[in-house]
Amino acid sequence: MAGHGTRLQQVSERYPLEASRRIAREARRRIELVTSRVPRRAATRKPPDAGPAERVVIISDTHLGDAHEVLTSARAIGALVEAIGGSGPVDELILLGDIFDFWQSPVNEAVARGRDLMSALYMLENVRRMVYVPGNHDHHAFRLYYEEQLARRLREGVEDLPELAIPMTTDCPIMESLRPPDARVPLSMVYPVHQVTVRGKNVLMTHGHLLGFFERSLWRPRHSVVTSLLLNKNETLGLEDMERFVSPIYEMFTLSAMVPGVASGGYRVYRLISRTGKLLGMKGDSRASAYRNTTVEENAVEIEALLDQLYPTKPDYFVYGHTHRVGRLMLPISGVTAINSGCWLSDGDDTHPRNTLVEISKSLNMITVEI
Repeated sequence: MAGHGTRLQQVSERYPLEASRRIAREARRRIELVTSRVPRRAATRKPPDAGPAERVVIISDTHLGDAHEVLTSARAIGALVEAIGGSGPVDELILLGDIFDFWQSPVNEAVARGRDLMSALYMLENVRRMVYVPGNHDHHAFRLYYEEQLARRLREGVEDLPELAIPMTTDCPIMESLRPPDARVPLSMVYPVHQVTVRGKNVLMTHGHLLGFFERSLWRPRHSVVTSLLLNKNETLGLEDMERFVSPIYEMFTLSAMVPGVASGGYRVYRLISRTGKLLGMKGDSRASAYRNTTVEENAVEIEALLDQLYPTKPDYFVYGHTHRVGRLMLPISGVTAINSGCWLSDGDDTHPRNTLVEISKSLNMITVEI
């Protein structure tokens, strides 16, 4: 990729020994704190593996619909297509969440902003398939799928609720509306995690918004409103428990974006929604996560706790986005390499890489696309 208008970023995964020891100490304390409230490990089903791959490319946080979006200009789209298209065969191009920003623009407007980008990606000749994993800002893609499944069951008289997850499916209403008639690349959707084996390495991917459930303050006995709500049915903490809690909050943000003035903060009454969002780590009255612009090192404790609680069999790589800060770090307890895929927004300072891709093949490459 480096020969196609891109520059390899030298993002070190090695931190000073004292930093690794500090992360390990805090991670052990966090794991002990979580397990003291969750006495038995959650029975998390292993995500289905998409099968062996030789090369995967990961992009996240394009935030189409945000005022600072980048991938709506022909120049930026062309640079991205050149970077991916010139990299040789790609088994999977993974769109790892917050591809759209339904919190800043109504759903129809945000999706329309992605027409040129998705048309170009659908026509890539070297990509075998795309996989879309929704995040928090485009969480409504999951809810559209879920509500369709629920409606079907109700019509059929089935009383059981659908699973709060998306198995690998080609049924993706949002992306289907952007697929050109002569599309070359098939697209599937899965939520909240995706797993693939790349040259023998197990890669576990999720957008990263669920890391907030392992924030220390949520597990202290005196500040345990969230965990009490999560654990009121049983003593486990699984992905469905988390999803049950975040869906109503994320949907409030999505629906409120359709009311004029709300996304820009023009109506003070709707700041109640933001205050509710603080339970999941939202920043003040904004619609940004408190994790935004934090580094992999700053997220390491929550990643260690998530992997300890939900994944007894550890992956080789854990890839996420959400925080908008590209980087990687070998976690000191699990030995997993945690990787952040960065973002495609113009609102950050110039000291941190933006417009980034992650490529996993023979080696792990963190790449900036020059636009």
